[in-house]
Amino acid sequence: MFLKPATTGRWLGWAAAVAAVAAAPGLWLWLTAPRDVGNDRWKLVAAQPSVTYGQVIATGEHDAWAVGWDILGIGAWLPVVDGPHRPTVFHWDGDRWTKSDFPVKRGNIGSVAASASSNVWALAGDESGTSVLRWDGHTWAIAQKLPGTCLAVTADNDVWVLGDYKAWHYNGATWSEQSVSFSAFRVSARSASDIWALDGESPWVHHFDGKVWTRVDLTAALPKAPPPSDDFPPEPGPRLTAITADPAGIWITGEIGASSFLLSQTGSGWRSEDTSAKAGRMVRDLPPVPDGRGGHWFLGSTDINGDDSALAHRAPSGHWTRVPSGGELTSLSAVPGGPLLATGVIGKASGVFRNLP
Repeated sequence: MFLKPATTGRWLGWAAAVAAVAAAPGLWLWLTAPRDVGNDRWKLVAAQPSVTYGQVIATGEHDAWAVGWDILGIGAWLPVVDGPHRPTVFHWDGDRWTKSDFPVKRGNIGSVAASASSNVWALAGDESGTSVLRWDGHTWAIAQKLPGTCLAVTADNDVWVLGDYKAWHYNGATWSEQSVSFSAFRVSARSASDIWALDGESPWVHHFDGKVWTRVDLTAALPKAPPPSDDFPPEPGPRLTAITADPAGIWITGEIGASSFLLSQTGSGWRSEDTSAKAGRMVRDLPPVPDGRGGHWFLGSTDINGDDSALAHRAPSGHWTRVPSGGELTSLSAVPGGPLLATGVIGKASGVFRNLP
């Protein structure tokens, strides 16, 4: 899946374009924000509007990336006009955020995955196809051109790109291609022999054990839509939205109508849990974020449309807490042993935020 600008994000295009022109490449950004920007739960640490509707990924205790886009051409000046887009990327070294450069100048950034701070991968799509990008600790480069939709990275010599009934594997030296029985939508890996992918066309998850892909039918565990009535039309069936595979289990989020749910496998079976009242509607299709203690963070909401974001936490015991963010958050990542990072907008501040205890 490739990031696409939200309608409200277009209003930020003009400011992002001006900022991009005004900032000289390679200079330290003026991104460390004063403490009075944000609120008592989230503080702005990177004042960069271009990543407001993008994503942030922590790749180490003192390392993270935020990606997004600037709107080019007439779209940068007229909020009702969209694209084309120039991908933007910013790097955090534990102290400051600074602008980096992708080797592609137009298009949308999709899946981003990493196994270490010096092994970060991303998919960038434009009218010419999809580029597989790699950060090796020094520069971003195009590693390959492949029509993939999602990434799994477990090591320098174990990278998967999945797409429509195809999978490509990188062993550190060469790429190999194989046919698979599904169209991949999201993927998460625990190791080279334990990879899980959501099917983009059916309520199934596919597991790779290091040798073969096996389909797991989740139909029996999925919530059932209420029967139609004279007052309510039939609702569409459940839709799986994101997946996280970690030492605590397999965690899959989904939606049915306006309700959100969580599927989990922590033993031999699958369990379904309605999360609408506990976390609110989760509309960003974001994977659960492990807290390092067996629990998980989710980006929920406080309203039926999912516009007013809330940080929701599920403890290993199954207990939920939810705290409103005071704005609209669009992605979430956890720094190992440290704080949460999020992209979004709170009040008049937009960019990357850090949560406060």
